[in-house]
Amino acid sequence: MNVCFFAMRFTIFFYYLFILPLTLSAQNLIPNGGFEEYGRCPKELGSVRIGNLKYWQANPPDCTPDFFHECSQEFGKQNPCGNLKAQEGKGYLGLIVRVGASPEQNTDELFYREHIQTKLLSPLKARNRYIFRMYVSLSEFSYYAMSKIGVLFSQNPVLVGDKHNFSPQIESSFIDIQKNWVLITDTIIADGNEQYITIGDFSSFSKKDIRKIAENKNYEKYFSCFRAYYFFDNLSLTWLDALPEPILANAPMPPFKAEAPTFTGWEKPWQLEPTEFGYLKPNEPIILKNVLFEFGKATLLDKSKVELDKLFRLLKEYQELKIVISGHTDEIGSAEKNIKLSEQRAKAVYEYLITKGILADRLFFGGYGSTKPIESNQSEVGRKKNRRVEFFILEQE
Repeated sequence: MNVCFFAMRFTIFFYYLFILPLTLSAQNLIPNGGFEEYGRCPKELGSVRIGNLKYWQANPPDCTPDFFHECSQEFGKQNPCGNLKAQEGKGYLGLIVRVGASPEQNTDELFYREHIQTKLLSPLKARNRYIFRMYVSLSEFSYYAMSKIGVLFSQNPVLVGDKHNFSPQIESSFIDIQKNWVLITDTIIADGNEQYITIGDFSSFSKKDIRKIAENKNYEKYFSCFRAYYFFDNLSLTWLDALPEPILANAPMPPFKAEAPTFTGWEKPWQLEPTEFGYLKPNEPIILKNVLFEFGKATLLDKSKVELDKLFRLLKEYQELKIVISGHTDEIGSAEKNIKLSEQRAKAVYEYLITKGILADRLFFGGYGSTKPIESNQSEVGRKKNRRVEFFILEQE
């Protein structure tokens, strides 16, 4: 065989085996995430609504997000909404995330906010983790700042309005940094087939998630300061890894069904009577509060016994009950270690109940690691809530 031909074939094989997977995993799934591609140089505010920014749409369609680029003297180098350069490249975006109240208004807030939306380059895969990054800055002209800026991933395009409720996978903490870019980053676990990303404020207008900050009267004559106006740049979503299947150590079935069976009435005594955990229904998880472990281990702390003894009393009183115990962690550490640790912690609860006299064939346990968060892992408060042990009652014929 020709040596050059062999070397070429080996190079191609090496590329597909090693280089191509790395390239795919690092691919940014958000098109035009740096806001560099446009139809024409922006010459007016609100140009996203008319389709001037490639791939992105205003949401709802009648709102007016702003596009800024250095190609424009008026809407680039001399930005009328704030003195800021692009975090990277030459273009960036501006949104009225929420409107505050001016002194002339009798209401606390006006019902107006802007969002942007685009379709991802490929759908997200179930039980895969993705890293999201975005740079944000509050306009120095704004009198208001937001406590939450959300990022929503959805299977279908959504229409955001005053009366629509959505639960974004990512929400920022309070951001009042001006003249500098702030990095927002988080990891999400895909449910599967999410194809759209929408960015803005998703909180209810009844919640006071907007705060007033210091005023500067110098800007009022050319900028409506009574708003939380933010700049956005350099958005990215990249694949991280695929999560292993949860360890279901002795469970005969996956603990959580895709859809819990319809509840059909008060047919059993534990459904009719309030317990120390309230009224119980099949397949509805209940968090065991104050069930604590040594750091990074599956050793129960003594203070956990108060809550576990409540569960023991429930199982002793209602002999027909069978339960599934599930362990959960935050995202710190590798996925494999978290799955194993969560399974070990669920098993520790299982073994405690057995030592108290509950039969093993009434108990099942499994570990889910960080795959089922109930709060964002971006804050310590959220991570603490995600580190938990739950149980639920198995549906029985």
